Amino acid sequence: MFITELTKRDWYRIYKYLWRAQLLPQKMRICVKIVAILRILLAVWVLFPIVLRVLFLMLLRAPLTYYLSYYEIFLTIAVISLLIFYYPLLFWAESRKFSPKVFITLKQGTSLAKLKKIRKRYPTAYITPNQGMFEPPFNSKWIIINFEDCYLLVAKGKLPYNPKRYFIAFSIISYKDIKHTMTFCKQLEPVCERIINYSDVKLLHKDIVS
Repeated sequence: MFITELTKRDWYRIYKYLWRAQLLPQKMRICVKIVAILRILLAVWVLFPIVLRVLFLMLLRAPLTYYLSYYEIFLTIAVISLLIFYYPLLFWAESRKFSPKVFITLKQGTSLAKLKKIRKRYPTAYITPNQGMFEPPFNSKWIIINFEDCYLLVAKGKLPYNPKRYFIAFSIISYKDIKHTMTFCKQLEPVCERIINYSDVKLLHKDIVS
């Protein structure tokens, strides 16, 4: 059993790297990209005439007070903020939906009685996957994101009882909790689909230097 304690910042970074690795649900990615394009079009529509007018007035050496009204200044700041903070706000919103402080990953499947004992000891923890990390859900395989300080394991696919819906499950395992690295990796190989390498990045907040 692996017990990982996580902060809100850890979860923010987890969602950021899930996005980079294109592991978040496809429908969500499409919607986010459509909004991202719309925000760029909005920025061009709002800022282009303002910038042109400012440049024109600067050429005429008009007083600074003629350049922008307070409304235009506010609108410019709002649009630029949307351009800069769109993705950070998205990852922050995702972390608000799901960000347990204690994340427990079981090595192997366990009995209901043992599961109840774990739940009693860690009442607020999120336990995944219940069948064990070496048996990913619904016969899928893990996609492993390899960080400097931990593994992020992600399984995704269609739900067997509802093929129109997709699932995504993930586990976070800190290296310091792995006693026998060689044995662990050999066990993980058969259930691994691919490895994404971010081994030069520390994910967990308490160790962050990057």
